[in-house]
Amino acid sequence: MYSHQTKRLSAHGDNLWYKIMSGMRTILLTTLCTLLALTAFALDVGKPTPSLTIQMNGGGSLQLTQYRGKVVALAFMLTTCPHCQNLTKLLSTISKEYEGKGVQIVGCAFNDDAPQLLPQFIQQNGGPFPVGYCTRQSVMSYVSYSEASGKPFYVPHMVFLDRRGVIRGDFAGESDFMSHPEVNIRTELDQLLKAGAPAPAAAPKK
Repeated sequence: MYSHQTKRLSAHGDNLWYKIMSGMRTILLTTLCTLLALTAFALDVGKPTPSLTIQMNGGGSLQLTQYRGKVVALAFMLTTCPHCQNLTKLLSTISKEYEGKGVQIVGCAFNDDAPQLLPQFIQQNGGPFPVGYCTRQSVMSYVSYSEASGKPFYVPHMVFLDRRGVIRGDFAGESDFMSHPEVNIRTELDQLLKAGAPAPAAAPKK
């Protein structure tokens, strides 16, 4: 009888141990998936922008670093995306509004046929700011997007840099920010311009 009870206790203990370990594995897998989702777009806000070279259709290229000293609004887009087309029209209006205020807007398309489609895209939607193209790999690397997350990369996607080239905003296409871009972009630019404005000169002592 003692032997029978011992076996039953041993089996119960093994079953309990199995349940505990299974639960821990589930928690670890859930945590890992959550971390992957959170790091799908892992630009480090508050740190200097990674380097990015954008090719221009007319030849040549531009570097984000060449706009140091200005507030930069960078829009990643697809030329075939209606939302991106609408955003480009809005950015054209905003670019004119902020002309001479130290703001530079830059557009970057990354669909495979962007080099061929950009001229018509710019003619129909563009304005007084540069719109070029990069490979998808370059854009994914810039925003630290992880394909392993399984999370789609929605466009348009916007990044804001301050006058020192430091990332101050990173807004995915599905974010609340992009739900009302006409208000939020202007608010973001105004805040960055105010933050980087030189302090007023002290009044001369009498």
